[in-house]
Parts: sequence; structure tokens; C-alpha cells
Amino acid sequence: MDTLADARPVAAPPITGGAGLPLALCLFLGLGGLATGAIGPLYSTFVPPMARAAVADDRIVGLILAIDNVLLFLLVPWTGALSDRRLAAGRTRRPLVVGGLVVAAAGMVMLYASPAFGLAGLLGALVVLNIGHYTVRAPFHALIADLVPSRYRSFATGAMTAFMCLGAIVFLGLASVRRSPEAAFLASAATLLAVALAFAGRLREPAAHGAGAAETTFGLLRTAAAQALGGTFEGMRAAFVSLLFIHLSFQTFASWFTLHAGERFGVAPSDAAVGFIVWAVGGLLGSLPAGMIGIRIGRRNAMLVGLAGMALSLVALDRVPTLLAALPLVFVASACWSMPTVNAFPLLVEPFPRARRGVLAALFFICMALGGILGDPFNGWLFERAGTRRFLFLAMALYTALAFVAVLWIPRGAGEADARRSGRPSA
Repeated sequence: MDTLADARPVAAPPITGGAGLPLALCLFLGLGGLATGAIGPLYSTFVPPMARAAVADDRIVGLILAIDNVLLFLLVPWTGALSDRRLAAGRTRRPLVVGGLVVAAAGMVMLYASPAFGLAGLLGALVVLNIGHYTVRAPFHALIADLVPSRYRSFATGAMTAFMCLGAIVFLGLASVRRSPEAAFLASAATLLAVALAFAGRLREPAAHGAGAAETTFGLLRTAAAQALGGTFEGMRAAFVSLLFIHLSFQTFASWFTLHAGERFGVAPSDAAVGFIVWAVGGLLGSLPAGMIGIRIGRRNAMLVGLAGMALSLVALDRVPTLLAALPLVFVASACWSMPTVNAFPLLVEPFPRARRGVLAALFFICMALGGILGDPFNGWLFERAGTRRFLFLAMALYTALAFVAVLWIPRGAGEADARRSGRPSA
């Protein structure tokens, strides 16, 4: 139950340097990325074989694997809008974040226990886990914009991305060392609970004054979509197009690299997995510098530099002869990928008032999801027509180049930090 304390402006975690970079706050918010890293990589790696072990019909397996996307499209818009409506009522977004993390932790424990309960146990675990996961996403991103001064939001999203990559490395590494996902599932649940407790105890939001988000959920979504895509805010349409292609490029790697490496380099899936680990390391080491670069040269410029470097790295990856030779370039491509990834949301959210940030974050995640939903079938059709997956990195380079062109269409200054509000969170 909400209390009056929800609406009081209580001090957030320590912020260093007054109007300077709020390092402690950004790193504290980065724990939200650790929670994402504790879920996503384990889910993508182990749920497909668990589904296949529970049921022999691949059609049913496909339906099981679609549960996460269905719940994403149902929950992310609703929770983003709900968090804005809570502000209008003088409450906060925090209970949605904390509650979602607790539910996700319960889902991970259920996933650990699900083999003993067959298909019903697996389905129940996946529903609970994804409900928790997608309850958190939009409200938490909106919280970053609420709590972090405009100028430093790229660093905050960089911290979140770095923690997400760290989580991927730690939890996949634990599963690999133990040669079983069970220990990783329990460690993930414990991590989610720890983050929930940390946020419940230390995460505080400023009071919402006149938030004005009392519309219905669908009304909020329509308004935000019209503002973002209809030309109300200059450059936002191009920014969303670039985001779509950025995630399409990443999803191409995530979905097809194992098969590509087997065909091109003749390696087993277990050996190809090192490519994903190297990508995670590149994201881990590149995300915080990417945030600082966004602060120094601007979000649009940082995205352009990162996309150009990523495209060149991907073209070079098309020419290397072995997996071992590809790994340094995979690292470079991932580090470059960090620059558009950590600067995109701060650029998109900048023009939006606090009362619309939840639904903007929902649109952000829907756009990313479309990159995977549309991209995987399209890539499958493309590779099938060509009879080979050999040109995977060239396809990624093309998607990256299209993202670069879209960013060029964002006018200079659009979505950049507001220097007048750089010393305090915006209202």
C-alpha cells in the first residue's frame, strides 16, 4: 500500500560534487541493469532447451518461446502508462520497480524447480518471470530520467548497460562452471531480491507537482506516440527509426551468430558461445566511456561515432578467416555499439515532461522489440534465399549504416542535454 512517504522528496543516494557528475547515484541506478543481466542471458540460453525437453512438438515449443514477446507487448505499455498515472496521483514509480523485481525473483525460483513439474511448471515459471521482468522495464527507465540531471543521463544509462553486461558474464559463467543452469537460476533470484531491497531502502523520488497524467492508459500511449512520431518534437521520428535498426543489427548477432560460426568457421555451439562473452565484455568496458563521450560531444555525435565504428568493424569481420581472429573485432564492434545504445534513450526522453516519461520508455522498448520480432523472420528468409549465413556481418553492417543515416536526420541540438537543468533532476 502506498503511503505519504512515497510523495515526499527524500534524499537519494549520495551525489558527488554538487552540480557535477552524480557518480554514486548513477552507479546505484546501474543495479537495475544488473537485474536485467540476471534474467535475459539465462532466459535466452536455457529456456529453449528446457522447453524442448518438456514437449516434443516444435510448434508448441515455438508458442512457449513467444510468451516473453506477448507479455512484453501487454505489460510494458501498461506499466509505463501506470507509472505516469501514479505521478498524477501524487505517488511514485518505485513500487512498480521493487514489486516487479520481487515477482521476477519468484519466477526464477519457479524456473529452478520447474523440471519436477513438467510443462505446467515451466509455463507457470515463464509467465511469472516475464510479468516481473516487464513490470520493471518502463518505470525504471523513466526513473533514470526523473532522478538524474539532464546532462548526465548518458552516463547513468551507460552504468546500467555496463552492469547488464556484467550480469551476463557472471551468470552465464556460473552456469558454465557448474555445467548446469540450476545454480545460476538461484543466484539470479538472490540478486533480484537484493536489488529490490536496495531500491526499496534507498531509492527516493522527488515529489510530483502537477504531473497531469490522468488520462487512460491508451490515451497516454496515443499522446506519447503522436508526440514522438508525429513531428511534435523535432528529430524524434528519425531517432526511433535509428533505434529500430540498431536493435535489428544486435538481434541479428544474438539470434544467428552461433549458426553462422558453425557454418563459416566449423566450430561447435559451445565454442561459438565465446563470441557472446566477448560481446558482453565489450559492452561492459565500453558503456561508461560511451556515456562520458555523450556528455562531452553530445548524444547525436556520440551515436554517429559509435555507429560508424561499428559498421567498419562489421565489414572487417566479414573478411577474417577464423573465429579466433574475429574475437578482437567482435569486442570493438560491441564497444562501438555501446555508444548509440547508452545515448539513445537520453536523446529520446529529453523533450518529454516527467509526466510522459513512462509511456515514452514503453515506446522505446516496443521499438526495440520490433527489431527482433521483424528482424529474425526477415533474416531467416534472407539466409534461406541465399542458401548461406556467410554474409551475416555484412547484413549487420547494412542495418548499422541505415541507423547512421537515420541519426543524420536528427537536427543538431535535438534531444541534447539542457544545460540550464544540468545541476538537478528535471521536473
